[in-house]
Amino acid sequence: MSAWLLTATVALGDNEGIEYPAIGKIKPHHAKEIAGSNWSVGAETMDRDFTVYRHWKDYLGPLGIKKARIQAGWAKTEQVKGVYDFAWLDEAVFDMPRHGVTPWMCLSYGNPIYEGGGQASLMGGVPTSDVALAAWARWVRANVVRYRDVITEWEVWNEPNYKVAAQDYARLFVLTAETVRSAQSNATIIAFGLGSGVNYKYAGKVLEILKEQDKLHLIDQISHHRHQGNPDVRGPEIELEKLVTQYSDRIVIRQGEAGCPSEIGKKRAMANYPWTELIQAKHVLRRLLGDLGRDKESSVFAIMDMKYPDEMNRKGLLRSRDDGTVEYPKPAYYAVQNLAAVFDNRLARIKDFLHEAKTDLPLTAYAYRHQPSGRAIVTVWIHDEVPGNDNRKTAADFRFHQLNFTQPVYVDLRTGRVHEIPRGRWSREGETALFKQVPVYDSPVLIADKATLPLTSGR
Repeated sequence: MSAWLLTATVALGDNEGIEYPAIGKIKPHHAKEIAGSNWSVGAETMDRDFTVYRHWKDYLGPLGIKKARIQAGWAKTEQVKGVYDFAWLDEAVFDMPRHGVTPWMCLSYGNPIYEGGGQASLMGGVPTSDVALAAWARWVRANVVRYRDVITEWEVWNEPNYKVAAQDYARLFVLTAETVRSAQSNATIIAFGLGSGVNYKYAGKVLEILKEQDKLHLIDQISHHRHQGNPDVRGPEIELEKLVTQYSDRIVIRQGEAGCPSEIGKKRAMANYPWTELIQAKHVLRRLLGDLGRDKESSVFAIMDMKYPDEMNRKGLLRSRDDGTVEYPKPAYYAVQNLAAVFDNRLARIKDFLHEAKTDLPLTAYAYRHQPSGRAIVTVWIHDEVPGNDNRKTAADFRFHQLNFTQPVYVDLRTGRVHEIPRGRWSREGETALFKQVPVYDSPVLIADKATLPLTSGR
């Protein structure tokens, strides 16, 4: 139940101040300290040298994310026919586990040294000639054999719906999936990497072809991307979910690439909007927690700003200098660090979460049970618009049913600041917890039992 019914809201002003007493901050966890979680971080475009692993690798483990999506790069690896130079890729694949991070690999793009081999770019097309397809399959197998002790998840291409005919993609997918499975029987095969519009109609065409060929069994997961202003808008994703259930009750959908820039751009996705680092931090948290609330594995794009030939793509959690080195971690980096420290595999979503709040605000709320303690965490944010470039908060009262709170605290997940909720602001009525004048805004806040959180002392 999600009927927002209880008390009036009160404007609190335009600063970050909270009336509750401050008691500390979220303590970040290194990825090596976390057993598992729902999260990946994007480490794409190394295949085209838009970002360089050694420049940002030391920030990967401290972020706390457990997986990283990388692109293999056929053209960069095979520049002479039949000769593979994996050195650039080895550097990332074999080093990431030392930071507590497991890579998963997108197999792409084309290779112009083969006639009909496509180009090494998003719009460059897939290999289509018999010679190029055979060379592609040899390269795919070489990747899997080389990295199968590290990587078990293999994605077939990146955003084919922008350029590749459904029939051509279906052919490439079957060839690639069967090649991967021949070298690694326990591989997870991920289809599509659909572009951020989530073109479910394109996916439907490919699924129909695979069904006719009796090849649907090759798909374990379907990935899609989602670069959009309001991270909570889900229409095309819902349509994709409906579509997939028509073909399989086994295929899992995951979000493979979502984020937003930290400043206005000109050409890349989501250009010509006055993005800021503050907006980016809010946007990322809402997208990731929205996916968690729907039990969908989720990846944030990306760890590092990417220097494209025509523009710096500022979607990174780390700000890049012109030479590709890290200038500084953005607020979004610290926000994701807070998220990773709290929301790991010790939490279980409460699927029948019952709650009410009286307000005209369009709110999203999910609840989780911290399995070691049995106590609760609730996430709340305003979801109706693109995040704003201010921190104006509004107070609302809540009822949470059948949640175990002993020492509830308030957390602004973006900043990591933790505040005591005074006894006069909360109470219990049987198995119902009541909270008064909780500050909410367009970025996730938590009402959590203190026992569920990793905390540092101080303000």
